[in-house]
Amino acid sequence: MSEPLKGDLQTNQRAELTAVLRALQIVRKTQDIEIITDSNYSIDCSTVWYKSWLKNGWLTSTKAPVVNKDLIVDIRKLIDARDGAGATTEFAWIKGHANDPGNEAADKLAVAGAMAPRV
Repeated sequence: MSEPLKGDLQTNQRAELTAVLRALQIVRKTQDIEIITDSNYSIDCSTVWYKSWLKNGWLTSTKAPVVNKDLIVDIRKLIDARDGAGATTEFAWIKGHANDPGNEAADKLAVAGAMAPRV
């Protein structure tokens, strides 16, 4: 599935987080999932960094507001609901642009979404 990125802020990081969010929205909350991505940023936001940000009122270590908080909060809500339902949510990093068929297909979908008219 491909779609244009919503909102005025159009960054690769927002696109990567949106892809994670969509995967979590599509899979039943009782079904185990492994999200394979070439985005360490998305993995770290979703599994590690959010803990400190949550504790610090969604401020970074330099006291700046966390960029992409909206997407990270939505991702964590879905992961937490999945945890509560007994499903596992795992992330795996894969090197980008290394001829992996799944990663290449994801890149094609990302380009199609970027080229689609914004609504």
